[in-house]
Parts: sequence; structure tokens; C-alpha cells
Amino acid sequence: MWKRRLLLMGLVAAIMLLVHLGLPHLGFSQARVSRVVRQLETTLPGGQDHAGTPVERIVAEHPLRAVYYYHFAASVPVNVRPVFEEAVAIYNRTGIVKLVAGQPGQHQNGITFFTYHRSETGRQPDFLELGEGGPEIRRYVGLGAYTINRAKAGLNLAHPQAGIRSSVALHELGHAVGLDHSKSRQSTMYPLDQGHLRLSSADLKTLRVLYKQNS
Repeated sequence: MWKRRLLLMGLVAAIMLLVHLGLPHLGFSQARVSRVVRQLETTLPGGQDHAGTPVERIVAEHPLRAVYYYHFAASVPVNVRPVFEEAVAIYNRTGIVKLVAGQPGQHQNGITFFTYHRSETGRQPDFLELGEGGPEIRRYVGLGAYTINRAKAGLNLAHPQAGIRSSVALHELGHAVGLDHSKSRQSTMYPLDQGHLRLSSADLKTLRVLYKQNS
């Protein structure tokens, strides 16, 4: 009897250690990634055989709320802010994610819009870096565990004519909420700016898979 009790106590201690380290979540994360990938590979409504836009893996690993609070870094020029705001409006019109002006609270998703100046000295002559963006997942384990995304989306002021455009902001904001580069020119996530001011059906499909169940 005492041996069984000792074994049971050891097992409980091991489980508590794993929970503390967050290791059990790794298996669930992998399962979630697999499920997201399967959903994105299915056909769209209406029989259109079209996979969803690729997803940033780190966002696929963790369920996130569909609401984001966004703000501008102090360095963003006043005349550039409407460019970001137009991109925000386009995402809000989808009804899938909701972007609200303001600073995020402790348990809330946030997006920081920023600008920077980086010339392309030494790069390929046909290459222009118009912006950058991406998610930043923060996961807190233990009692009351939660996961948030403190993402960023920025525009490069070194190319004002080509880069200070809502279509570029739309692309970088896509990275922030979890969309990865697409091979489709119809997608706002195509690596070269196509001037799109709308999200493609594949873009919308991925957003639904990532956020609709969590809205």
C-alpha cells in the first residue's frame, strides 16, 4: 500500500511540474496547428477549390481573441496615420476581427503601428522594403493562464511614394494578426504590393479559421 501511495505522490508531483513548465500545452499546440492546416486546405463555400492564405505558425499554435487594441508609436507622422486607419477599417469591415483604438489591457491583444527609415543600400536593385510587421505571442502559464498577441505593423518612410500606401499597411497588418505570405496575386499577402484595398476570399478564410470561433 505504501509503495502505491509513494508512486501516486511521485506521479502527481511530476504532473504539477509539467503544468508549471507549460509542457502539456505543447501537445495541444501541435494538435491545434494540424487542425488549422486541415481547415485551410478544405474547399471554400460554393465549391470553389481554393486553400486559405498561409498562416503564421505561431498564431496557429495559440487560440486568440478576435479583438485587438491598436495605437500609434509617437514617431508616426500625423499625415501617415490615416494610411494605417484605412487598413484598420478594411479589417473591421470583415466582421471577423475587431480593431479598437486604444492601449491594450493586461489580458488584451494589442497592435502598435510604427514607422522607420531604412534605405536599401547594398540590396538588389529591384528590391524595396516597404514595411514590416508580425505577431508577438505572449503566453502566461499557471493559475488563470492566458495568451495574447502584442503585434506590430510598420511602414518604411524611405520610400514615401511606393510604401506609404494603405495597401502596404493592409499587408503588414495581415502579418500582425497571423497571415503569412501568399503565392496568389489576388491576396493582400502577396510579397510584392499589388495595390489591393480588400482581402481576398483566401485571406478571409484564414482569418475565420483563426478567429471566428474565438470572437
